Amino acid sequence: MNGFCSRDPEWKKAFVGYVEKEREITGEWFLPMALSTVDLDGRPAVRMVSPRGFVGDGFLRISKDDNGQWTSDVLTICTHAKSNKVQELVNTNDVQLVAYLPHTGIQIRLGGNASLLFHPDSPNHSSLSLDMRQRVWPRNEATSDNEGEGDPALVNGCDVDLDVEYIREQAYLNHLPVRQAWYSWPPPGRARAADSSLYPTEISKIADKAEMEKYEMNARRNYVLIFIDVNKVDIVDLKQSTRKIYTRRGDTTWSALNVNP
Repeated sequence: MNGFCSRDPEWKKAFVGYVEKEREITGEWFLPMALSTVDLDGRPAVRMVSPRGFVGDGFLRISKDDNGQWTSDVLTICTHAKSNKVQELVNTNDVQLVAYLPHTGIQIRLGGNASLLFHPDSPNHSSLSLDMRQRVWPRNEATSDNEGEGDPALVNGCDVDLDVEYIREQAYLNHLPVRQAWYSWPPPGRARAADSSLYPTEISKIADKAEMEKYEMNARRNYVLIFIDVNKVDIVDLKQSTRKIYTRRGDTTWSALNVNP
């Protein structure tokens, strides 16, 4: 998370604010969240994930020419191309994520639709179904030179140079080496092989150059970035006994409703 700006929806401001308060206590940079999907038998499947942040924020710049002037409310997570959740999301892209922040007493639920971005060499690669140009906006008022920059039609989706493959690459490069190595391993959830060489802890430390390059390429090919187009947010403050639900309207605006906890 990389703070918020005045143009961000209220739920994102609240979300980022609570996460930053929790981080001041725990020192944890990435917030662990439970991701719920529907498995191929129609049953719920839940696992912990660490979101990489919102598109445009931090290292998730929207293109190589982006100097930090863009932001969005599209949350990202990552996975191995051969993990079960990939097929689950291809089959049903409705998801929920939930986090509990124990020190601040905040519970956050995010609902939305997942879009998967595979490596360009992957047989599963296709154009991203989500048009993120409709989900990004300038971080501050001085970003655009357009005369009508305050007009939402200009803020959302006009002359935005957005490179989704660049975003995926930056997400991969900003993992620790031990995390990058995981993506070179055999498919998750399968029986573990006896050959320990299949599980390098750091690709750059593989002695044989050809082997190192092979594992590096495998890791990059197996790295899938998932974009969560959030459409509903439910935030409960257990210490204050308050609860607010945010719902995306048909356009890029949001409604907010205070409800009983």
